[in-house]
Amino acid sequence: MHEPDVIVIGAGQAGLCTSYYLAGHGIGHEVLEREVPGHSWSHRRWDSFTLVTPNWTVRLPGAEYRGDDPDGFMGRDEFAAYLTGWAEQFGCPIRTGVTATALGNGRDDRLRVETTDGPLEAPAVVVATGTMQAPRRPELAATLSSRVRQLDAETYRNPEELAPGAVLVVGSGQTGGQIADDLQLSGRKVLLSTGGARRVPRRYRGRDCTEWLSELGFFDRTPDMLDSPAERFRAEVQVSGRDGGRTISLHRLRRDGVELFGRLTAIDGEKAEFADDLQRNIDNADNFSRMFQDMVDAHIEKNGIDAPEPTDAELDGEPAASEPSAPHRRAIDLREEDVATVVWATGFSYDFSWIDFPVCDAMGYPVTDRGATAVPGLYFMGLNWMVTRKSGLLFGVGDDARHVAGHIADYLGERR
Repeated sequence: MHEPDVIVIGAGQAGLCTSYYLAGHGIGHEVLEREVPGHSWSHRRWDSFTLVTPNWTVRLPGAEYRGDDPDGFMGRDEFAAYLTGWAEQFGCPIRTGVTATALGNGRDDRLRVETTDGPLEAPAVVVATGTMQAPRRPELAATLSSRVRQLDAETYRNPEELAPGAVLVVGSGQTGGQIADDLQLSGRKVLLSTGGARRVPRRYRGRDCTEWLSELGFFDRTPDMLDSPAERFRAEVQVSGRDGGRTISLHRLRRDGVELFGRLTAIDGEKAEFADDLQRNIDNADNFSRMFQDMVDAHIEKNGIDAPEPTDAELDGEPAASEPSAPHRRAIDLREEDVATVVWATGFSYDFSWIDFPVCDAMGYPVTDRGATAVPGLYFMGLNWMVTRKSGLLFGVGDDARHVAGHIADYLGERR
């Protein structure tokens, strides 16, 4: 049995960053990937998808963005190729088509990984499968009429592949907002079931929102600063990188012809019912946007930053002065509305039950100290909020990987 020093499970950006730094320490390792490197980018995003943060945030070790469009947003295929090319460039030792199915104790204080290609053992294992492992559908999806086609956000590709008719998008977070926008831009009739997602303007006072949020320390926040552990999994803010960057807001979607509803609460065949919370959802998003703008304004004034006043284009997601309250429909007949497709943009689930160690909290989420668990040699990478808010983002995962690889180097050194 071949026994590397470290087994890395997953070849997304977290696993690749870890491999890069392990190689820098001269540590022999293997990266197991059930598909191909960057598969979630190339195969689990819609056709018009782009990065949501600007290209300058791509700070992968040895592959920091140095192109001529730092304020642009790489498309799906472009970024997938970027990841693949980087992995090839530094010689990442990837074994594709291999799925890890169990993780437990091995011989001589090693860890044992059961895989679809046989068992492996190593002194250290890094689980880099991330948090967004599988789409999550609510149970009520099972009661939808068989006439209506159901898609998850990761299987939606483009409006042209859908049957003629209207589309109900369920979920108004970052993904749901972008898919609703993609559909309405194609001329489709779109119905959007909203939730409590927040929003920010794509640009404000001359800069991208990501730059302001970074300066304000938003991405350096730690999990202990959250009101509850559940905050780690709330919907991402509504924003898009399409067409050089677009503001996504319920106000703008409504002005563009998308009909808004409250949270979907029940389905009975062709009948859909919604909560009486649409205006509250709109208000919650508006309040966060105002808070963001107030924070930026105060930051500019405090630090004497030369920044222009906000433009109408930057504020195109805000409510118009004469905009009436959102109309209120609590129930609809999907057939009468000509709804032929439902796209579930209701988040993702994770599953670490295949790991035979008590390393997860009551929510089934791994507990780590900057990636290291209480089990000697077992590490995690790429988890949302693992160390800071940016742990699961392109411009934070490299910092975590550098620390984890250094910790592993020390651990292996102590074993020898």
